[in-house]
Amino acid sequence: MLNPFEKLQIPPKANYTIDTMLKRLPKIGGTTVRDREIRRLKEYYERIKKYHDFVVQFPRIDELHPFYLEATRIVTDIDKLRICLSVTKKASAISMKILKEYINQIRKSPENEANRIMRQAFGRVSSILRKSSECIDKVIDVAKELKKIQGIDPILPTIVVAGPPNVGKSTLVSKISTAKPEIASYPFTTKEVHVGHVILDDFRIQIIDTPGILDRPEIERNNIERKATNAIRNLNGIIIFMFDSSISSVLSVESQIELFREVKLLKKVIIPVINKIDEKDDEYYKKIVDFLSKEGSKWYEISAEKGIGLDKLKEELFSLIKSSGTNEVSRN
Repeated sequence: MLNPFEKLQIPPKANYTIDTMLKRLPKIGGTTVRDREIRRLKEYYERIKKYHDFVVQFPRIDELHPFYLEATRIVTDIDKLRICLSVTKKASAISMKILKEYINQIRKSPENEANRIMRQAFGRVSSILRKSSECIDKVIDVAKELKKIQGIDPILPTIVVAGPPNVGKSTLVSKISTAKPEIASYPFTTKEVHVGHVILDDFRIQIIDTPGILDRPEIERNNIERKATNAIRNLNGIIIFMFDSSISSVLSVESQIELFREVKLLKKVIIPVINKIDEKDDEYYKKIVDFLSKEGSKWYEISAEKGIGLDKLKEELFSLIKSSGTNEVSRN
């Protein structure tokens, strides 16, 4: 199951459709005046139908996987979205009905009445679209935003790479998968969830690069951070939690530890990884190691940039996935 919004055919904004149709009217001809006006309304009908089809094809909110449901919540208020989907569907259905009725009226009326009837139909439908434009445009904006999400399949074996900003998540993901996320030496480079893949024997594994998270309550986190916590909470599989052992760390060791504790509360398989081991600060490194030792956690030490320690880490990850056979990974 990939992104359920991926194949949505998104129509133009409401006022754009009206303006486009106004410009099109003089260019639409016919064999007679009646035929011309019917053709005009038929074209308007087809443009309106795109809104109706769009809403019908829109994924049912109640049936979304928790990951995509939360992604939708990050983008918009779910209740308002439901209302706007209903408004868009009703407005398009009424408009289509009106256009059909006026097309039939033109067929039955004298030729010299055809243009007047067409203009009346055009005005009524355009008025409905304008009145509903706020909702129509909202649904379109939401769909465009959700369509950007890279196809994440909740059924595939999954590795989620998480941690503070600028800890080296994107670098690690680019080294062990097909993903090519943007990599830079400043915080919050990653603003979206990126996905790469690895083929291991008969397994296709997805490896997910998440935006950085700051040590603060969920309610205070911005949408970039919420995209990361959504992936951590709602995708099953292994979580790699990366610590930054360098002096350039965005977060203090204490804040990194608090983040790790927060993630650990989710009761998922978590592999702690101490990154930037080639440029570690001895004090930072000791604090992280002391904490992990007390926790009884098995950790890995790497330099994602230099490729140090990656083979051992991959061996552990792939062993866990192969032993489980699904994304329901455990350490049994």
